[in-house]
Amino acid sequence: MKKIGIGILSASIIALSMFAGTKDELKQDISKIFTNGKLKKSSISIIAQGSAKDLKNLHVLIGTIKGNPKPFLLLYNKDTMIVGSIKNRKNGKSIFIDFINKNKDKIQKALSKIQKKETGKEIKNNKKLISLFNGKYKDSMFRIRGGNPNGKIIYLITDPNCPYCKQYEENELPKAIKNLKEVRVIPLFLNIPGHETSPMRSSWLLERAKNDKNPNMLSLMHKASNEKDDTYKEVDSKFAKKAIARMKGILATGLIKGTPTMFDASGNPTR
Repeated sequence: MKKIGIGILSASIIALSMFAGTKDELKQDISKIFTNGKLKKSSISIIAQGSAKDLKNLHVLIGTIKGNPKPFLLLYNKDTMIVGSIKNRKNGKSIFIDFINKNKDKIQKALSKIQKKETGKEIKNNKKLISLFNGKYKDSMFRIRGGNPNGKIIYLITDPNCPYCKQYEENELPKAIKNLKEVRVIPLFLNIPGHETSPMRSSWLLERAKNDKNPNMLSLMHKASNEKDDTYKEVDSKFAKKAIARMKGILATGLIKGTPTMFDASGNPTR
């Protein structure tokens, strides 16, 4: 297994007056910091605890939150909790570096175990999605032929109003297609502010894929995500209504955690 780099999730420095004692109490306080108490204690793993060499009466904790294999680092005592990167003013070194090095093997082992578990869940979810995309929701997908007939088939879940999707589609997807047999694209929409036009843009893409002769879908994807282009409004309202209903059905499964999401025909995530 490839070794995971030990990168610490850095957040804003937060000082809260709260009691941090037992592990359950610590997890409860961590939940308050990251999600205002909405995160379940069972979703938080404490990997390592100890004292900070350069700070008196303060303790160090490294942990992870379910679904995010990148760890967070915490400094705390009975009155205060601080999240983030803290450095020594004299030498500029992280105060936590000795603690991290001391617990490196423990942290590495824990992160490898967490990543393996999370990847297993992700593959299981992706296989369920593949079954849906090739069955019940096959009309919610269009295909882009790749340049390698012996290459992989990749599924790409994207959103025309997603800036990260746009960046991937413009910079990485054209290069990836050359080495792939086919990309099966599922255009979705996220029902959040700033994505109001996604349903119609996604519907327009699916309509073009169905009705246009030999459409250049990569070019049309760029067109659909162009904020200054309102061609997407030309989509047939009846077609859009059906397409949006299917998209809502896909999102309702709870299997899609965000966009862009990519995986191969075996459900293995691709980056």
